[in-house]
Amino acid sequence: MAFSMVPLAVWRRVIRFTGVAVSLVVSGLPATACSPSPAGSAADATPPAISASPTTPASGYDGLTRLPLSAYGTSDQDDDLLFRTRKSLVVRCMKGRGNQTYSGQNMSRVAAKSIGENEAVRPAGAWGYIGRATAKSKGFHIGVAPPGETGAATGYSQKDFGVCSAEADKQLPSLANTDGWKLTRALFDQSFQQADDDQRVAAARKRWSTCMTAAGHPSQDPEELAAGPWSTAQPTANEIAAATAAESCTDSSRLAAVYFAVLAGYQRQLISANSATLSAYQKQVTENTKQAALLLAESSRSPKPPST
Repeated sequence: MAFSMVPLAVWRRVIRFTGVAVSLVVSGLPATACSPSPAGSAADATPPAISASPTTPASGYDGLTRLPLSAYGTSDQDDDLLFRTRKSLVVRCMKGRGNQTYSGQNMSRVAAKSIGENEAVRPAGAWGYIGRATAKSKGFHIGVAPPGETGAATGYSQKDFGVCSAEADKQLPSLANTDGWKLTRALFDQSFQQADDDQRVAAARKRWSTCMTAAGHPSQDPEELAAGPWSTAQPTANEIAAATAAESCTDSSRLAAVYFAVLAGYQRQLISANSATLSAYQKQVTENTKQAALLLAESSRSPKPPST
């Protein structure tokens, strides 16, 4: 399968780096993060060697999950476990405080409904790569909007929810904003920038541009094309045509194959330079998920009595 491109701005809004963060929306609970400076600066990086004929990933999402840095942090299964555990802890606490109708209705997790949706929901790469089926049906209208804040201030005590959320945080502390979590995000960002600046990727992008001109949709840059403006509620015929042409040109230019191979090479360099912190972070993740499994089993029992 080949891929088309979606803009970095869109990609950053909808993608959850595998092993880095879970897309969780809880009404009234904001989240922020900063990233530390990783070892191994972009200026000092040596362009990594890649195969003469790199393999094109089966999908953009597949390419992302197979990246070296994706081995550090939580998996999709871990994210699901952590979310279900936290929600279960809050629900049990809320019921124990007299909120018998509360079921976690204001806690939602953004996730693809099926394996086939991962491609459109989680575009990958500096622009994002989407396959022909998605290009033909959605054009560049990809991504998923976060769920609304349902149930806020309805049928339960907001004060109790705040208390129960804080208690759940104490029982299962988030790894977000730990040194390892922030470093992993910073390394992903740095590797994406390095790959985007790499001359081999630039050459593949130029081949893509030549192909797009021949296809009747001239564009110098995949991100600019995907950014549009494509302002209609549904993709137009012209957008569908441009997206499918971009998918075909991404295939013939070998852009996706070169891009992911180069990206993986830079990530291996960054991992080598930051191995101690990354290994410590992975140990934290393992301990965190083990604790989550124990807490989930415990919280599924009878409601916890209210604190005195």
